[in-house]
Amino acid sequence: MKNSVLFLLLLFLLNSLNAQNVSVEVTRNGIAPLAGELDLNDPALQDWEPHILTVAEQKDGFSKIGNSKQMLDEKRRQFKSQGSNSNSFRSGTASSPVMLNNFTANNAQGTPNDNHIAISNDGKIVSVVNTNFRVYDEGGNQLQSKTLATFANSLGILLSISDPRVIYDPLTDRFIVIFFAGTSSASTKIVVAFSKTNDPAAAWNIYALNGNSQNDTTWSDYPIVSISDKDLFMTFNHLKDNEGWQTGFRYSAIWQIDKQKGYDGDTLQFNYWHNILHNGKPIWSVCPIHGGSLPSGPETYFLSVRPGDLTNDTLFLHTITNSYQSGTAQFSTKVLKTNVAYGLPPNAWQRDGQYLATNDARVLDGFIENDKIQYVQNTIDPQTMTAAIYVGEVDAPGSANPVVTGQIISYDTVDFGYPSIAYVGNNAFDNRAMISASFSSPDTFPGTCVFYKDANGNFSDMLIIKQGERGVNVLADTIERWGDYTGIQRKYNEPNTAWLAGSYVYPSQAYRTWIAKVVNPDSSVVSSFPDLAPAAQTKVFPNPASEKFSVEIELPKENYTRFALYHASGKLVRVLLEDRIKTGVSVFSFNTQHLTSGIYFLQITNKGELLKTERVVINR
Repeated sequence: MKNSVLFLLLLFLLNSLNAQNVSVEVTRNGIAPLAGELDLNDPALQDWEPHILTVAEQKDGFSKIGNSKQMLDEKRRQFKSQGSNSNSFRSGTASSPVMLNNFTANNAQGTPNDNHIAISNDGKIVSVVNTNFRVYDEGGNQLQSKTLATFANSLGILLSISDPRVIYDPLTDRFIVIFFAGTSSASTKIVVAFSKTNDPAAAWNIYALNGNSQNDTTWSDYPIVSISDKDLFMTFNHLKDNEGWQTGFRYSAIWQIDKQKGYDGDTLQFNYWHNILHNGKPIWSVCPIHGGSLPSGPETYFLSVRPGDLTNDTLFLHTITNSYQSGTAQFSTKVLKTNVAYGLPPNAWQRDGQYLATNDARVLDGFIENDKIQYVQNTIDPQTMTAAIYVGEVDAPGSANPVVTGQIISYDTVDFGYPSIAYVGNNAFDNRAMISASFSSPDTFPGTCVFYKDANGNFSDMLIIKQGERGVNVLADTIERWGDYTGIQRKYNEPNTAWLAGSYVYPSQAYRTWIAKVVNPDSSVVSSFPDLAPAAQTKVFPNPASEKFSVEIELPKENYTRFALYHASGKLVRVLLEDRIKTGVSVFSFNTQHLTSGIYFLQITNKGELLKTERVVINR
């Protein structure tokens, strides 16, 4: 009895210490008025598609992560040269998932591609990448095509755009799209769009949030999103001005927004949780956990790790206890330990000798079902020295002592990056999941794959969704951008199925999106395959690159740069972009389909100083 009391006392003290070591600041009851409305079917709507791609960024020294990556890459080369791998694939014990409908979709403007996807119960698919928005039906027919600049420009925002996310809400039958614009504390904006109806190809309510609401020297980067039954959650990393993501991180933030206000076009109301610290140090990158079979609530969970460490077993489990509407939401963190360590992944190998950037080991996606969180992140497999997938589970996250376990998916000769995960069970207390990821190897071109995790926690072999057609060699560096995430979503009214959006490399070295429907192989759906329609034929839509004008510009120092298009008569046609452009070589492009035949001039200026003028000739 005394031992039991002592144990409970120690457990209480441990939880108290954890609580004391974690701090958070919050801005409650924030408001953001409706910024604008947008009808994507408006025939007068012009989509100019401005885009900037830095192909040779000037380096400003090495970060801790950069140095660690170099060391890992060198150790890996030594490991392989010693013949320390068997050059054989891992053999999965679970059945392989089955791919049904699949087709090519969005083109990506340079790199990274940043695929994300959502599908409604009536089969409307929204696919977003840097920097465009597409709507398809399940057969691959395109229903709408716009750039994300169309959303931003409707608010008067001319900043460069990045990191789009999309989510479908089965409780309201609506879509939400978010992305950020601008990369400085003075310009940073967060664009949030709520579909007015269940038709994402039509009308949207659009809001512009301040990406620097604390009025400091940081801007909002790398959003991850989820919804509960009442709220939209967005997490961001705040980066310091004029520093990269590796050295510039200052703190993480969570937006908790009453989602119904956005659907109704009312003033947004939110809690803004920020400056999340453990032992006085900021916790880097917070991943919101979404519901498996339906949006969860009232509690919402979030996960963080120590993403830049070579090896670690710490998992931070954050909880927001209630909805914004309740007025009683509280934030807390538990510090847990995994039974299998994770670590910084090496860069991925390509067939042509170039590398693909794997970034760090942050948690990228996760869901909760049957009182269990399943989540995925990048990691190294120390047995193979490859970039691998870490799949973790948190049992009873709301209890006093949650248990964390992990497994690593890896092959000896294949590197994986940017996994995402969706629930594909039948709502009957099983925990089946589908995991999509990017893959590459010295023998194959970069593409997209998927794994199935059965009810017993076993994994299938890799199913290739789309094999790339050549390698990536866009940037001047040997380390190419691979994308920062992939997307997969359960189709809520088809319990055993998920739709994913990943990337592959087109012969022109451009990234393209591949969308696919994948089915739980243990479900009754599989037994009825003869009755199912065959996979849709590949549909390649006209490449917008053939209708664009591009210009290369090299800046000796970072500048706020303005790109304006003039007619030969001297009349201003349109200001296409105004934003901070990184030092080095960049390529600016825009869509020319709105121009009539004639001669135009693209003028590039910095604070009134003319940097470059390019002649643009249009022949119709």
